Amino acid sequence: MYSLGRQPAEPLGPGSKEKRSALEAMGRAVGLDLTETPGKVECGRRIAAAVGATWDAECYSRGDTITLTGLNRLLEGAGRLLTDGSQDRPRTDPMYSNEPLGDELAVDDLSEIRQNISEGIASLSRTGPTPTEFEPTTEIEPEAVSFSSGTWRSSLVQVQGWLRLENNLDETAPESFMISLATGLGEPATADESLVLPRLAGRIERALELRQHFEEILESEAEGGATRASATQAWLAAWGEVDEEQDNESSGPIKAVANTWPVSEFVGYAEDGELSLSPSYQRADVWPTTTAQQLIESILRGIPLPSVILLQRTHSQRVMYETVDGKQRLTSILRFVGRHPRALDLVREKEEAWGHAGLVQVFQTDYPQFKKLWRANESQTLTAGVAREYYFPFPLRTGDVKPLSGLDHLKGRYFCEIRDKTIDVVGEPRPVSSLFEKPNSKYRVPVIVYETVTSDQIHEVFSLYNKQGKHLNAEEIRNALYHNLDFMRALLVTAGDSEEVDTVAPFLSEIWDELASTPEVLDSYGFGKAGYKRTKLLSWVAAALLFSDGKAPTRSTAAQVNALLKRIDDDASDPLRNSDRVRDAMRLLDRALDAHAVIPDDIWSPAFKNAQSKSKWQELQLVATLIAFSAAAVVLEEKFEQRLEESLGAISERSADWRRPAKTQTREQWKFIAEVVTELLDILGVAPDEADGGIASRYGSSGLQALMGLAPTADEHQ
Repeated sequence: MYSLGRQPAEPLGPGSKEKRSALEAMGRAVGLDLTETPGKVECGRRIAAAVGATWDAECYSRGDTITLTGLNRLLEGAGRLLTDGSQDRPRTDPMYSNEPLGDELAVDDLSEIRQNISEGIASLSRTGPTPTEFEPTTEIEPEAVSFSSGTWRSSLVQVQGWLRLENNLDETAPESFMISLATGLGEPATADESLVLPRLAGRIERALELRQHFEEILESEAEGGATRASATQAWLAAWGEVDEEQDNESSGPIKAVANTWPVSEFVGYAEDGELSLSPSYQRADVWPTTTAQQLIESILRGIPLPSVILLQRTHSQRVMYETVDGKQRLTSILRFVGRHPRALDLVREKEEAWGHAGLVQVFQTDYPQFKKLWRANESQTLTAGVAREYYFPFPLRTGDVKPLSGLDHLKGRYFCEIRDKTIDVVGEPRPVSSLFEKPNSKYRVPVIVYETVTSDQIHEVFSLYNKQGKHLNAEEIRNALYHNLDFMRALLVTAGDSEEVDTVAPFLSEIWDELASTPEVLDSYGFGKAGYKRTKLLSWVAAALLFSDGKAPTRSTAAQVNALLKRIDDDASDPLRNSDRVRDAMRLLDRALDAHAVIPDDIWSPAFKNAQSKSKWQELQLVATLIAFSAAAVVLEEKFEQRLEESLGAISERSADWRRPAKTQTREQWKFIAEVVTELLDILGVAPDEADGGIASRYGSSGLQALMGLAPTADEHQ
């Protein structure tokens, strides 16, 4: 580029960037004066226009940087222009060749990635609040992040807290640094720069995105809505979802069919039990009635609805549709027309209890009469809130409701009262019933049905829709992937995140009196139903106890849980496919938690349990103790509770030394858990190999011995 402008070449700028002077030199070669042109990208655009080269988004990137593609296009265009005689340049000069820019110009395929890394590191170093995991560092200028001199390594170490790598970076030597960086990013230790640097650039980009989210959360601190600690928890949860998404990356084609269905098709599948509106992984909340009324008003006016997203599965040779996105819309429709499955189940129960034959028909065709019968037979008043809880019908809004302008004859009425009223349906006068009950209705709802997909691909589908606005957390996605397993549903019910024992996990009904204490204890410990935190906690304990691949656990919590569930899902002969063993596993978890609950609060060192709260437990500490208690119960059997009571003094003394790691990196968490488990089993007099063998004998496998291999030795403690 400098040679084209007949001036001495200058070295590349910081971060292997092209300098503006190179573009000005090229501009002079093609007859342009770019000295007053603002920015390198604009210089490139003007050169491209002059030489007839295509200039689009592939030619430039963030930070006013021209990409390798852009440089090649400019050189190709200049070469064509300068070798066709239109400019006074000799055709024989190799610098005017139209060959693409190559290695001879010292620009390689990683130059842009290095540049992005340099800029990203500088951005992460800027001053501002940080999560409690680490403290702010000194600001770094992009020019100081050099790959040629190696300063990028020390700069990256300064901001590694924002990246949430799986391990700390090792600065002792360039080789050890690359190995630690590769493993921290989840790549093989032998990976070279061509693999590691693109992965690092992506990690930095995600880190910048999550930093912005962290700061946005903190902005509400003035109103008392967030603290640094709560913003940190949200930041950690977001990284957990990023890591789980990477753990479940898949490939291959996904079969999805886009179509439109009349409302009656959804209603029909729901009535036939083939549409799952509330699979165990979905939130149990229901739209406020006002929102549901607004949705129905939209349908009555002919306003198109967003797509409903369904997963098609086959259970017992029967096709089923699970609602991924659109649950609240479909729930509102089914409530309005009196066809919601849960409502109908309750009405059938009342039909028998009241001795009133044909109650379902009354419910659907004369709901006001049904309400009178309810008042006559039930002590509970059928308020709007109760109707919402039971998925009963609701009327349209009353008063001056602008959306219903021109439809005044429908205001305040139930569907059964207006089904024969005439309205305009997509330009034709039709009864209201045609919108909801006729298969040939012109009003149709867009639907996307995912067919023939693997569990990993289903995870990709959920991740995609999370990015597009619908947000399921990692636990909900996991429940979606594996809710066909008795083990997954048992965890969900035992934790109390689903209260429908008879529907979700009927095989637990006979022992529910034993298990019912688990959600109560978890609730008293500060683990509410929001976000399926209780299911996550029990899943973590189960995965640590029951899964092993022969190695010490180093994967993320989510990946460890998924590994257990995937093993069960993939192997029809897996011991945990047996409902008796699943019941026994839930009994074990419940027993460990019950034993934990009777230990007086003052036995545990406050520094171990939760320094900020007397009643609440932090998740990591509780998981560690429950793993130990579960393992001990397997060995000690009926002697477990007595041995625990005899050991309270030792627990009180030694728990003061169990220090939660300052950072929540995966390996540090597992090492902490291993230390606590090892200490507690020693206090209780339980041999680790005996506990490991007992767990494997009862449940088919054990991860206890591999976990305890991470515990620090006596020398490491010293």
